[in-house]
Amino acid sequence: MNASIAKLFMVVVLLFALLIVWTSRWTVFESASLAANPLNRRTIVDELRVKRGRILADDGTVLAKSVPGPQQTWTRTYPTNSLFAQPVGYFNALEGQAFGLERSRTPELQGLQTGLSSVFGQLGGSQRVGDDVYTTLDPKAQRLAAHLLAGRAGSVVALNPQTGAVKVLYANPSYDDNHYNPATTSTFNRSTQSGYPPGSTFKVVTATAAIDSGRYTPNSIVNGKSPVTISGVPLNN
Repeated sequence: MNASIAKLFMVVVLLFALLIVWTSRWTVFESASLAANPLNRRTIVDELRVKRGRILADDGTVLAKSVPGPQQTWTRTYPTNSLFAQPVGYFNALEGQAFGLERSRTPELQGLQTGLSSVFGQLGGSQRVGDDVYTTLDPKAQRLAAHLLAGRAGSVVALNPQTGAVKVLYANPSYDDNHYNPATTSTFNRSTQSGYPPGSTFKVVTATAAIDSGRYTPNSIVNGKSPVTISGVPLNN
């Protein structure tokens, strides 16, 4: 190999190296910032063409699913309307809006890509389908919570004390995630975004501490006279 050919070979190798570096920069190392760029409309088009996975309740009830839209796109629909709107949330690729599980579980619902497909895209032109997300929510208990809160503002949350599984997560007022309008509808979730005094629910904590101290038993009688001074602070019942 003469000197001229060797130099040409090195130039070609250098160009390939630069091509790999810049391609990797945009498709791997800086892909997140590129996808989040508001000027990047391709991301929106790609999201519309993904059949997002379903979101299901503990008994298999479908809480969210994708239905065919125009021009080989998909849109989201919520069969239970406002019943699970706050935990499930809402997704609209065109408006760049996502709430609840639709937002926090987007990587799974969109379908995770391998490193190879993230660089070269979906091989063979096959449709991208997301994974289903299974929840521990109980539709029957959720409906009961909605019934008990009808006509008044409030929140009901029920957990399985053995596993921590969330069985009920309902707040009133709710909204219909099939017809969400940011101008007139609030997604404020009283269950997770608000703060309330613990009230009588805290009696379980204080009663446990009293029994553990050895000074009280389940049969002890406690003076409920009000007001009372605790650590120099007057408290009223």
